[in-house]
Amino acid sequence: MIPDWETNCVYFSWLLARRYPALCGRARRVIEDHGVPVRFLKRTADVWIRDYAPVQVAKTRFVKFRYAPDYLRGYEHLVTNDVICGQLQGLGKINSSDLVVDGGNVVAARTKVILTGKLFRENPKWKRAEVRKHFQETFHNRTCIIIPTEPLDPIGHSDGLVRFLDDNRVVVNDYSKVDPRYGRRLERALAKHGLQINKLPYRPDKRSRRRIPPATGNYVNFLRVGNLVVVPAHGLPGDDEAVQVLRRLLPAATVVSLDCKEIAREGGCWNCVSWTVKV
Repeated sequence: MIPDWETNCVYFSWLLARRYPALCGRARRVIEDHGVPVRFLKRTADVWIRDYAPVQVAKTRFVKFRYAPDYLRGYEHLVTNDVICGQLQGLGKINSSDLVVDGGNVVAARTKVILTGKLFRENPKWKRAEVRKHFQETFHNRTCIIIPTEPLDPIGHSDGLVRFLDDNRVVVNDYSKVDPRYGRRLERALAKHGLQINKLPYRPDKRSRRRIPPATGNYVNFLRVGNLVVVPAHGLPGDDEAVQVLRRLLPAATVVSLDCKEIAREGGCWNCVSWTVKV
């Protein structure tokens, strides 16, 4: 797998620039100021590029899972189809998989991959053993770690729960004041694989009448490309704490805070709207 700290290019959906021009402009300036090129993917149906873009398993090899999330049933006009792959031919070979998996549910290090158990629910025709075998083959025998889905979360992505800092360390949401029982389940699933667990502040805003809950208060969903870490800023007390924690844990990285309130209200943060690759 290609972990995000080995990537060197960032893609956004063209719709991010169109719908959130100020937000997209800020992100582009920060990223390019640190020497990282920014590209835009056309013919996308929404801004959440992480979910429908291929997953990079090697420098010139990608896997395109089926993008058919259950939370978009009845909203099929928001589903980006595989036509986007034609814009990515210069990156390498893209293989197709029949499994329904969102890219936001694939959090990778070099030797390990983390997904939530929602992948079983979205592939009911597959036996669990078959799903695991498929992932082992797809990810070239990397360790696949299945973590519990956050309760009441219709999205079910791992990138809002946990991120690798390196091959042996992860950072997770601090559930101690939100859902300590779930926090313990999450940490047990990760500790079984010998991962060192660190915590970021987590104060989610559950006040929403929308189908998709807001991502306000989530800091795990940061954008990381090479040595640059762009941390979501929500205008909350946890903003500064999240930056300080990541600077302590990643002393060689450049950690910056960047406002993402507009997209957080829609259900995602910086990792959700970006696709990072090694080119």
